[in-house]
Amino acid sequence: MYAVIIAGGSGTRFWPKSRENLPKQLLNISGQETLIQNTVGRISSIISAENIWVITNEQHAFETCYQLKKMGFPPSQLLTEPIARNTAAAIGYSAKILSQRNPDAIMAVFPADHVITTIEPFLKLLKQAETIAKKNHLVTLGIKPTSPETGYGYIKQGKAIEENSFKVDRFIEKPDKLTAEKYLKEGNYYWNSGIFVWKVSTLLNEISLYLPKLHEQLEELTSNTAPIKGKYPYQKLSESGKKIFHSLESVSIDHGVMEKSTNVAVLPAEIEWNDVGTWTSLAEISKNDSHGNVINGNVVSVENSDSIIQAENRLVAALGLKDIIVVDTPDALLVCPKERAQDVKKIVEQIKLEKRSEASTSTSQTRPWGSYTILHKETNYLVKRIEVLSGESLSLQSHNHRSEHWTVVSGVAQVQIGETLQTLQTNQSIEIPKGEKHRLANLDESSLIIIEVQLGDKLDENDITRYEDKYGRDG
Repeated sequence: MYAVIIAGGSGTRFWPKSRENLPKQLLNISGQETLIQNTVGRISSIISAENIWVITNEQHAFETCYQLKKMGFPPSQLLTEPIARNTAAAIGYSAKILSQRNPDAIMAVFPADHVITTIEPFLKLLKQAETIAKKNHLVTLGIKPTSPETGYGYIKQGKAIEENSFKVDRFIEKPDKLTAEKYLKEGNYYWNSGIFVWKVSTLLNEISLYLPKLHEQLEELTSNTAPIKGKYPYQKLSESGKKIFHSLESVSIDHGVMEKSTNVAVLPAEIEWNDVGTWTSLAEISKNDSHGNVINGNVVSVENSDSIIQAENRLVAALGLKDIIVVDTPDALLVCPKERAQDVKKIVEQIKLEKRSEASTSTSQTRPWGSYTILHKETNYLVKRIEVLSGESLSLQSHNHRSEHWTVVSGVAQVQIGETLQTLQTNQSIEIPKGEKHRLANLDESSLIIIEVQLGDKLDENDITRYEDKYGRDG
């Protein structure tokens, strides 16, 4: 059995922690690892790393490869999308790639951002789903409802097939509260989990029937896919492939195929499952205090109840809150009633309308070599904290509009300016003149941390010319 992990979501309802450049599947929301690491980890006992594929947005490729490196995931099995085109495109593209290896292979599809705590029952369900899928059924896991939830789509079960599986009678859009209560009482309805198992050839045949335009373009997409050069050789579409992908219809696999097919089976799943859709999900997957609060970070809480208060380094003091969400980050603060958690995406939409950067980026940015944090910015100068991981290096580069001053605060830096190499220890500094080729590397076993001061008339991340880069980045 192969696994395809869909990791292209933007997680707008988890703003301000989740941004376009670092969505929620790459964040530590529950436990010690990120959501995508947990997704890979929970299936690793029955699906080996060499049979796991991931599809994500191109801008998240390096961070995804880095996070999954320790789990044995091969970067060559990361597919990238130039733009989000919903799940039908992502799943169809992945299936066509897999069909080149084995058209009759079983393919399981998992969203990258779910939390499942009952691992053994979940794995048992997957093995059952595999058996049913071999008989040319499109299998979906239906979560047995525990409440009249209005934020999920529902599946109504039909006639029994085998092994506690049923034909799907119909798929239902998110219901209102009264309808959801009716479904819960009747007992033959399930939440649509978005977890699927099917034979690759069966799925591609169904796509050809119900999404023929997409099916016609899948062959061209695969022929325009190739690994990039560099440390993480993930799969990338050529310029021709990108044009094709941009032209694809944005439709979910549910609407495009599952709701129309006559071969869909639902396997009831009594497992602890959460799609971590909004901030209120934390109350379900995290430990609450004696007053029903979920509190993390540097927080002083006095007489608060049933609230979610998330902080980082800055002190957040909360008094007398009830059913309120507070999420503080270095550059943005969210405050809203818990009942409006689904509407956080409206804030992100408004931020985009106002052309503010906080929708897509934060003051901290990850890079293949490590990360940086903007500490202060004015018109003509900018101060950064840069962390370079052990054994990593920035590209050989130059800037047309700024000079830089580096001071090592921790670790050992190898600095190249022109053709000259220098080693800097803690508390040593160096100037990088405007226009000069330079590179920063960390050859030590511990992380390297420097403070960078930029001076110039244009302090822009796009002011960079790369000459050599171990990660295969262009520009």
